[in-house]
Amino acid sequence: MNDGQPIDAPELYRRIAAGDEAAFSQLVELYAPRLQAMAARVTGSIAVADDLVQDTFLKVWLSRDQLGDVAQPAAWIKKICFYRAVNYVRRQSIHERVIDAVGLQRESTGKTAEIVEFRQLLAMVNTAVQQLPEKQRQVYRLSREQALNISEIAEHMNLAVSTVKNLMVMALKNIRTSLQKSGYPLFVLLLLDFLY
Repeated sequence: MNDGQPIDAPELYRRIAAGDEAAFSQLVELYAPRLQAMAARVTGSIAVADDLVQDTFLKVWLSRDQLGDVAQPAAWIKKICFYRAVNYVRRQSIHERVIDAVGLQRESTGKTAEIVEFRQLLAMVNTAVQQLPEKQRQVYRLSREQALNISEIAEHMNLAVSTVKNLMVMALKNIRTSLQKSGYPLFVLLLLDFLY
């Protein structure tokens, strides 16, 4: 894996933060098998796990300049992958509940209609998120897309935890209001708190 040479983790992370692709490749080689096994356990699918691990390393590479500020980079990387896996399972479950709630038929010929309807709903959610005030949008995205918790968001945005909680509540309320105007039932709107 690393030619028998011990890896100096802080030095490896420092090199990655500086944009060293060879160091990043070494990190991928070191962590990918463990992350893939964890993601496969959570999702029940090796193929999905492979995609989630790739997404995880893409996030790490794109955020490499932050590695110097992360107290425990290994735990941070594992957390990114874990939350991506959990969010995948959550979205799959929500997809099924949304389909039930909007009353689409579950015939094999109706699968295309289900997929189209769900994609339309996600597109409407994304549109509603785009229309949020800047801070609400930022809090929502940090929570749903980067899987940060309230405390992490507060630290990232340099805000009080109570302010972040209020912004999240307002963001979800605004998204639900926007979708309600589009005619989605209340049950579907409540499920959206967990989407993305």
